[in-house]
Order: sequence, then structure tokens, then C-alpha cells
Amino acid sequence: MINIHPTSIIYPNVTIEDNVTIGPYCIIGANPEWKGHEEDNKGVIIKSGTIITGFCSIDGGGLHPTYIGNDCYIMKHSHIGHDCIIENGVTISCGAKIGGHSIIGSKTNIGLNAVIHQKLNVPNNCMIGMGAVITKTLKMESYSKYVGNPAKYLKPNK
Repeated sequence: MINIHPTSIIYPNVTIEDNVTIGPYCIIGANPEWKGHEEDNKGVIIKSGTIITGFCSIDGGGLHPTYIGNDCYIMKHSHIGHDCIIENGVTISCGAKIGGHSIIGSKTNIGLNAVIHQKLNVPNNCMIGMGAVITKTLKMESYSKYVGNPAKYLKPNK
């Protein structure tokens, strides 16, 4: 069963698998915010078991569909940019922003109001702390915690 709140806007190029919940006032599949590629909308794919709580935006891809994996939990006021790949079991906390072309590895947790610079790869099983700013100069490894602005390695994520 797919449960979409009636106030959400789901563009026609969005593929939603079974067992997905989309809360109020979400905008999913709008044209990519990528100058010169706004009309190259490849859509969004949302896999089974994902919950999107409300007031979230997920832009359509410009090169390939923006992808949300199985069993993700995307909380209020978060944004996922065009061409992102969000792998299985990712939690994106309230207010987090993920720049276009980014890849978020499986079972990673993005903290409240964290910001991920575009075109970055956050490895599997990481914890990104509240308010952290992940910049392109940070070298990241799986099973690690990152905090601060700019973010730095804190300790292993066990």
C-alpha cells in the first residue's frame, strides 16, 4: 500500500514502490535545480518501506533518476537534490540538506540540519552530527562519526 498525503505534490515522473508513506506538503520529482538542466527531468525512484514525513523536497534527476532506497526515513523539512542516490536504510533528520549528485551510503544517519556539499559520497554506516557541514575536502570512511562546521572525524560509529 502507498500512503500519500493529499497536500503533497508528486510529479508524473516519480516511481513509488509499495509500502511507502509520504506525509503532508512534500514536493517530489520537480525539475532539477541545475542551471541548464531544469528541463532534463529524469524523475525519482522511491523504493519499498521508505517513510517521508512531511515538508520534504526531492528533486528529479538531470542525468538519471534521483534514487531513494529501501527502508529510508526522511524527516520534515529535509531536501534531497537532483541525481542523488540514497542507499538502503538511511535516516535523514529534520532540516538536513543534501546537494545534487551526492551518494549517501547504506545505514548512514544524517543529523538535524546537517548539510552535505554536492557531488560527495558519504560512506556506509556513518553518523553525520547535528548541524555538521560536510565539505568536499573531508576524506570520509565507513563506520565513522563526523561533527562540526566544517565537519571533522570524531570517532568510530559502532
